[in-house]
Formats: sequence, structure tokens, C-alpha cells
Amino acid sequence: MPSPRHLIAALALAAALPAAHAQQGVNLTAGPVDYTTWTLLGSAQASNFTPGNGFTYSVLDLTLPGSGDQAGAAFAPAPLALDFNQAFRFDFNWYIQGAPSDLRGDGLTFTLTTMPAVGGGGSDLGYAGQHGSSVALAIDTFHFENEPVSPSLQILAAGSNTPLTVFETGLGNSIREAQYQWFGSLAYTPSGQDDDTGLLVGEITNLDLGSFSVETPINFGALGLGLAGQPVYYGFTASNGAAMDGHATSWGAAVPVPEPQTWLMLLAGLAAVGWMGHRRQRA
Repeated sequence: MPSPRHLIAALALAAALPAAHAQQGVNLTAGPVDYTTWTLLGSAQASNFTPGNGFTYSVLDLTLPGSGDQAGAAFAPAPLALDFNQAFRFDFNWYIQGAPSDLRGDGLTFTLTTMPAVGGGGSDLGYAGQHGSSVALAIDTFHFENEPVSPSLQILAAGSNTPLTVFETGLGNSIREAQYQWFGSLAYTPSGQDDDTGLLVGEITNLDLGSFSVETPINFGALGLGLAGQPVYYGFTASNGAAMDGHATSWGAAVPVPEPQTWLMLLAGLAAVGWMGHRRQRA
């Protein structure tokens, strides 16, 4: 179960994220987000909890901890009409649950695609096999010999799990300790030449463990994502193969916004969500 110190740190980091970005994109850390309305594929499950403290929590499990050979994906119900000659940014949170003594794997992605789908399991991260018009920021937590050492950040494209670029984080098992809430972003800066090209940057941040990023030049037109008016869906994919890691994201909110003296109630609600997840895992 997450400790109060790490929950407060996660909430503080969420509050510190910019409230508004470029003209395009979505901040899933700011909400409101109801994951039960998303398109769920494969092993993905979504649920909402209102523990009685005035807060409602929406939890999206792409894979459930304690069971292997899962692949799941979830995409927002409404697509966006992105202009790839303008900047965009997506913010999201995520976490991985797994026992330090168990095999670590395989990872998750934040994906932009013209056709929501769930790909293969294991090292495919639920992404490979996506429609060819797609791009993803991958957090890969397993590697075979002669592959980038995990955990690594990767940018994937065209439904392939061969990365365009890789950054090895050196985080080891600390990336999946349950008390660590992570935040991620996928941001794009266009070239300014009206040619659907620019720089794509993926970043993950944790108050205790630091920030890590990966970037690559990108040609969205060549990927089939630069067509005028073409809808683009955003969402997550994950898989765990022979491992038993759970990959998830969650969001919580209350109305009105809590005053400082109500933080303990918020923490109690988050603890309740963790307890319910633990009971579900045992069941």
C-alpha cells in the first residue's frame, strides 16, 4: 500500500504540473477522467471508487498484478484532430506493481493511434501490431541479451517494437515499487516548415527518483498521422509476459477542491483504493 509520504509527494507533483499547455493535447493528471468510459481491450479493466470522503477515484488496470501472460489496452472514447504542424503535449500518470523478488516485465506505453487496438503480449508491450499509423512512448522493463538494458524509455512507431530511440534509466526494480507514483509526458515541437515533422520528447518523473527523457526527430506524414482532419486516439497499452507485474493509472478528484486540513481524508481514500486493489488481487 502506498505510504502517506509518497502519496503526498505524488499529489504535490501533480499540482506542480502546468495547468495549461500548448493549443493541443490532454492533461490526464488534471482530470476529470472516468476510465470506465474508455475503450478497454484485452486484459484492461476500469473501476470507480468513492470511499466516503467526498473523493472519487478512477482506476485503470492494463494488467493485474499476480497473473502473467496478459496484454491490455485502453483508449479515450473521443479522438482528437491533431495538427502536426502545431505543438502538442499529453500528461499522464502511471505505476507498476510487482514483487522485487519476481521477474520484472514487460512494460507499458502511452500511444497515439488512428485505430485503437491491443497488440501482442510480452516484449510487444501490448503495442506491436497496432495500426501502422501510430507512435508511442514506451516504458520497457524487460530485456533479452543484446537489447537495451531495462528499465528503458523508448519511442516506438508504426506498430513495431523496434525503437526509434532508447534511453537506459538504470532504475532497476525501483521503477515498479507500489509506493512510487510516476508522471509521464509526450510532447511535440514542430519544425516550423509545415511539413508534419519535428521533435518528439517523452519524459517520466518521480519526486524521489528523478526525471528521465528520450527524444527523436519524427515525420508524422510518413507514419500516416499527418492527414488533415484525421482522428487520433490516445491511450495506454501494456503486457507482462512471463512476469506478473500490474500496470495501471489512476485519477482522483473532489468537488470542492480540498483545503489543506482535508488532505488526511484524501490520503485515507487513496489507502482504501490500495486496500481494495489488494483484496481483488488476492481474490
